[in-house]
Amino acid sequence: MLGARKINDELNIFEGIFTNPLFMTVWFTIFGGQILIMLLGKSAMKVHSDGITLTQWILSVALSFISLLVNLFLKFIPEKFFPELGEENESDVAAAKRDYDNLLKFRKTKELSGSIRQGNWIKNKEGGSFKS
Repeated sequence: MLGARKINDELNIFEGIFTNPLFMTVWFTIFGGQILIMLLGKSAMKVHSDGITLTQWILSVALSFISLLVNLFLKFIPEKFFPELGEENESDVAAAKRDYDNLLKFRKTKELSGSIRQGNWIKNKEGGSFKS
């Protein structure tokens, strides 16, 4: 879930994590639920009646961080090595590329964050607009 927060090869998956209350609510709910299952699940969830040991806790948390390392590694592999699945309209692909290039340009110049603070309107590729 943490690795899926940034999908455009952005390296800092923790950037702005505390500014999204919905994400934090879901994350803490899942985090707390998994702990409660391990502590209170017993026979209903097929967990040992005494829970798991400290060593097992450490091992399970350490192993879960491997997914973040794999995610980081995959961000450095060029997209040309990944297969494209399905067919897309060429105009949609070109429009998405333009949108992504604009996003990168905004990110580099910090214009996007300036427009969000000023409450400006941003146009999308179909010509519609939304208030930032």
